[in-house]
Amino acid sequence: MAFTIMIATVLLLSDVFAFHAPLIGGKWWQRPAVKETLQLTPDQTSEINAIWTEYKKCIIDLKGDLEKAYLDLENLMDQPELNKENAYTLAHRIAELQASQAEARIKMAIDIRGELSVEQFERLKTLRREFSKKFREKRPQGDRREKPKRD
Repeated sequence: MAFTIMIATVLLLSDVFAFHAPLIGGKWWQRPAVKETLQLTPDQTSEINAIWTEYKKCIIDLKGDLEKAYLDLENLMDQPELNKENAYTLAHRIAELQASQAEARIKMAIDIRGELSVEQFERLKTLRREFSKKFREKRPQGDRREKPKRD
């Protein structure tokens, strides 16, 4: 049960921070249509790629550490007698790693945003809205879930 709650927390983490990636699916700044719409310069593309690469390395390391911590917790929970102190320590470690992942993603977005002009950023937000709308329309009917409303 606790493991399920932690997984749900990871999946909902992006909503907690009200942060969404500019476009779903990888290196959006390398897509020809996006480059053209935003009128990205070669220097901007190169700098965004460098930012993404550095943060991605960090995020990959954190993901590996997080998976190991979950494995440790799973093994601990499978023991006949639960050591609560160790479980709480692992829970704290998992929360720290999740927070570090979210922080790295948000900082990456901030740094990438710093490479865009105001106009480019506004166009990027428009592209993201259009992409999200098309994505929602393509999902099968049974897969449409209502998002919780934010206050």
